[in-house]
Amino acid sequence: QPMKHAFSALKILCALSLPVLALSGCLFRTGDPVTFYTLSPMPQTAGQTGAVPGTLLAVLPVAIPTVVDRPQIVTRADDNRILISDTHYWGGSLGDNFTRVLVANLGSLLAAKKVNVLSDAHAPDEAYRLSVVVGQLDGRLADTVRLNASWTLKEPQSQKALAVGHSVIQEAVAGEGYDELVAAASRAVAALSREIAAEFEKLR
Repeated sequence: QPMKHAFSALKILCALSLPVLALSGCLFRTGDPVTFYTLSPMPQTAGQTGAVPGTLLAVLPVAIPTVVDRPQIVTRADDNRILISDTHYWGGSLGDNFTRVLVANLGSLLAAKKVNVLSDAHAPDEAYRLSVVVGQLDGRLADTVRLNASWTLKEPQSQKALAVGHSVIQEAVAGEGYDELVAAASRAVAALSREIAAEFEKLR
């Protein structure tokens, strides 16, 4: 008798589990492969590499809005609606990616001025500091990417603000795919880098 009850309970458990397993398959199975992307630094030209360390500029971690600070790539449907992709992801933290590219871009742009650009984690007290707060970084496929950012350059030691800027940048997306969208975002970061580099050169 106990064996019969145990067998009946097992049949009930199996019957209840099948719909759950089927639902799980629907939720986690997708027909399209997941693709990962990163922002890329601007191309370097002759004379932009191998600068002798002189002035130090440290880039603090870039603050990214929570609406896009997620693994999935976010695009904009209209002014009030966003779309979160199921198959197109950032290859790591977007904030870390943005910071890394900004360091590389500024290093290239300021190399001829003997400015050594590094991340804040490795910067001594005698380094200038750059902080960047991104208010918007999104776009529409086959349309434009928009980057809205505020930034501050601070002097060494005292950390007094020497320059404060606000950049609004738009880059055309040269196609309907996510490759073109991310490429446009990389160009927007490059444009921001050029604005900051030009302002930093005025301070020296």
